[in-house]
Amino acid sequence: MTITGFSDLNLPDSSSTFSGRVLANAMANPKKTACIQLNKAGEEIVHFTYSELISNSLNISKQLNKQFKKRDHCLIAIPGGVEFVVAFLGCLFAGIVAVPVIAPKRNSKNQRFFSILRDAEPVCVLTTNEFHDLVQSQINSQPNLKDSLSVINVALNEYVDYQNDLPDHSPNDIAFLQYTSGSIGQPKGINVSHQNLLHNAEIIKQSFNHTPDLVGVSWLPPFHDMGLIGSILQPLYMGGSFVMIQPIDFIRNPALWFETIAKYKGVTVGCPNFALDYCVEKITSPDPETMDLSSIKVLFCGSEPVREHSLRRFTDKFSVLNFKSEMFLPCYGLAEATLMVSGIGQKDSPHFFHADRHALETNATAEFTQDDNSFLSYTSCGHTWNNTDLIIVNPETKKELPENKVGEIWVKSQSICNGYLNKPAETRKVFNAWTSKTGKGPYLRTGDLGFLHARSLYVTGRMKELLIVRGSNIFPNDVENVVDKCHPALMPNSCAVFSIDHEQGEKVVVVQEIKRTFMHDGDCEEIIRHIHAAVAEDFEISLHAIVIINPMSLPKTSSGKIKRLECKSLFLTNKLNAFYHWEEKMTNFVDNTQNVESRPDVESMVLWLKNWLGNKLNINPEEIESDQPILSVGLDSIGAVELENDINNTFDADVFVGDFFENNSIECIAEEVLNSSKASAFEQKK
Repeated sequence: MTITGFSDLNLPDSSSTFSGRVLANAMANPKKTACIQLNKAGEEIVHFTYSELISNSLNISKQLNKQFKKRDHCLIAIPGGVEFVVAFLGCLFAGIVAVPVIAPKRNSKNQRFFSILRDAEPVCVLTTNEFHDLVQSQINSQPNLKDSLSVINVALNEYVDYQNDLPDHSPNDIAFLQYTSGSIGQPKGINVSHQNLLHNAEIIKQSFNHTPDLVGVSWLPPFHDMGLIGSILQPLYMGGSFVMIQPIDFIRNPALWFETIAKYKGVTVGCPNFALDYCVEKITSPDPETMDLSSIKVLFCGSEPVREHSLRRFTDKFSVLNFKSEMFLPCYGLAEATLMVSGIGQKDSPHFFHADRHALETNATAEFTQDDNSFLSYTSCGHTWNNTDLIIVNPETKKELPENKVGEIWVKSQSICNGYLNKPAETRKVFNAWTSKTGKGPYLRTGDLGFLHARSLYVTGRMKELLIVRGSNIFPNDVENVVDKCHPALMPNSCAVFSIDHEQGEKVVVVQEIKRTFMHDGDCEEIIRHIHAAVAEDFEISLHAIVIINPMSLPKTSSGKIKRLECKSLFLTNKLNAFYHWEEKMTNFVDNTQNVESRPDVESMVLWLKNWLGNKLNINPEEIESDQPILSVGLDSIGAVELENDINNTFDADVFVGDFFENNSIECIAEEVLNSSKASAFEQKK
């Protein structure tokens, strides 16, 4: 099949625009498979050739060009799948600036969605028929948006003819806005140009050693830079193919990822570090017949600190599936640099630096040590590619530092974006840095700390107090603003949120002052439940510890700013002026649910849920109340999906994860399980 009317189009330049590159690949191999979408059972629900993908995308671009003008902004509120790809490419071809965003959820505040909506000021929203009513209702709920914002459905229909020329594109045209914040505060939209995309795609190509034979298999969210640029746009840049799994289907069944890699002979796959540990934990019986991983050339790992322990555990567990450690490709990047900054080569093996803890803490110098009792392990994120310049700088003096000295990572390349949308002051501060004395620049200040050793970059931490939890960026002040308002006993503007390094990954801690009037009459366990529920609802994360402290004891500056780093130090040394301390503990509680699976009733189902939550969240099941909201015990989004999966498999029920986010009590969930359980219906008939 050919693309009808395609040869008559005024095509963008394939050497200077990303849209032109994709169209050129489609013209060269119109019948080649471009993308495949799977359902939760691993069955193909969409299989598009390049011709079909481009035809559908041109259909969207035609609709957009009829109603809007070049450089207008268009929100893409589609959870994933081929519809998202079609919507994104449709914007790209039309010269419309795409704005990928997390689709709104039912019975949720959706503050991030609205924050981006206000900041980006789009002229329309692209969504699907399934999500149209939800998106429209959310827009209708906001003042001044109902009549000014179009909602357009993306339908996968074969495109017939494109009679109009595509708008002119130039390398400096903005292709899309990439939002950095994973939280609900003030979002920052990064202007990503065609030149940025082309340069970064070439970085990935060189590091990963990609060819047009590339087959990617991804479950990563497409609104995130790693999922969009690394897993969707990179195969399109190479003229390769990619297979898409919905993120929630990976969480429900991570074995599906392995099975898909084996079936389609996946060459490049990727994930944040947490997913490596998740696979090790959840895939209990690796099957070499259905999960063979020998086709992998690259498993790239980034988005959060890459841990030696995680890489070794993954390799040990899945060597039976023909996975080898040299398949790992640790890398470093950030949204302001489009995506990738550095990475090891595809033919290289990961290597690690065991730094002496004392030297690192006292004079910020990375000294190698063989003392197993006093080292910190750092994974090499490789070197730079495609004429990228990376230096380590003293963040205070702005003086470039020599090898093995820890400082801020500064980057200069054509992948560096041209700043934040409508934030000139912050753009100058972050994107226009110059070294002292030598006057080198302009550089991007990453806010990340690291050192160089033998040309390799090792990332040690962050200057900025950003939380990175399971690959998502969350600003601590956003969490603080939610916590100190969730219960009347809590003092306003007196909360500190920070993360600590833990063997299971980055963990989040909340320290909050209590009001003096509640010190004698307040129910601390109730306060803890409210904090858990508020954080889980707005950020979908669980907490490692909550410390309620006495009034006026939170470290602050003279101007009232919270000293998070000092607060973190006090927590780690157990020196906080604590009024009440809750912390998750690694404990396995005895299963007292007996025969609930064979003869479930409400009481026994509640008992089963409490026991499951207790073991999952390391809390005593006897301390969980039947009438408390299920999120208030600290269940995050991944835990909710795991619970959904275990309930439905154990009781042959049909409970949806969204039910947990509707302020439902444990008892209500138990009743819902019984109502939808086939086993329950059978027992009632008997």
